[in-house]
Amino acid sequence: MNKLDKRKAILEAAVELIGAKGYTHTSMQQIADSVGISKGSLYSFFPSKEDLIISIYEHYQQLVFERAFVIGLDGDLPPYERFAKQFQVQFEGILEYKSYMKMHMRGETAQSSEKLESMGHRMRGRLFSWLERNLIDLYGENISPYKWDLMWMTQSIYTSYTGLMISSESNLSPKELGQHIVRQIDILANDFLSGNSRPLLDDDMMRPFSVGMDREGAFMSFEKREEAWKAIYERVNTLEEEKQYNLEVTNRISEESRKSNPDELVMRGLFQLLKENQKLKTAAEALEEQLL
Repeated sequence: MNKLDKRKAILEAAVELIGAKGYTHTSMQQIADSVGISKGSLYSFFPSKEDLIISIYEHYQQLVFERAFVIGLDGDLPPYERFAKQFQVQFEGILEYKSYMKMHMRGETAQSSEKLESMGHRMRGRLFSWLERNLIDLYGENISPYKWDLMWMTQSIYTSYTGLMISSESNLSPKELGQHIVRQIDILANDFLSGNSRPLLDDDMMRPFSVGMDREGAFMSFEKREEAWKAIYERVNTLEEEKQYNLEVTNRISEESRKSNPDELVMRGLFQLLKENQKLKTAAEALEEQLL
C-alpha cells in the first residue's frame, strides 16, 4: 500500500469508527489497529487527533464538492440545468459517503479551536462562492442585492434535505431533489426581482461569512486536481473539430471518477482517446496523473 492509499485507508477507518463510537470514544490506537499500522505510523500522517478530524472533513467535503465543480466546467449545459445537475451530483456523493455524512451531521468533532474554525470558515465561503456564481449565471448582476438572502436560504434547504437523506429511508432521488431545489430558488429569486420581497441581509451584515469567497481554491491536497480538470475543459472548449466528441469523452471520465471504485482500465482507455488529439494531450496527461 503506497502512502496515498494508506492515508485514504486511515481516513475511511476513522470515519467508520467515529461514526459508530463517537469522536471522544474513539482513540488513535483503535484507528491504527483498524488499519493494521502502529500508532507511531498513524501520527506520522496526522500529528494529532484534531488534525485527523480536520483532514476527514476536508477529504470528504472535497470529494462531494469536486463533483459540482467539474459539472460547472461543462459550458454546453444551460445555466439552470447545470445548477440542478451540480446539486444532483453532490447528493449522489452524500449518499455514497453516508458514514462520513452521519458523523458530520451528528457534530462529531473536536472541541472548537482556531484550526477548526478556519476550516469551517473556508468550507462555508466555498459553498457561498459557488452559489453566488450560479445565481449570477442565472439572473445576471441584478440578483446581487438579494444574493445573501438567497444563499442563506439555499444553505438551509440544502442542509435540511441532506439530513433527511442520510437519516431515513426516504429514498429521495438526487436528480429530482436537485431539480426541486433549483425550482425553489427560482421562485424565491423571481419574487425578489419582481419587487414582492425585500432583502434582509446585505454585504456589511454578512461580511464575517464572505471571507474566502474571492477564490475558488480547493483544500490544498486537491488544488492540482481542480486545476487539471479546469485545464482539460478549457482545452476541449477551444477545439474547432471534434469538440462534442471530446467533450463527451471528458464527461465520461468525470462520471467514472465519481464512482467509489472507478474502473482504472476504463479510465485509462478514455484518457487514451483524449491523448490522440495533440491539442489535448498535455492537459489529458496532467489530469490522468492526478486521478490515477
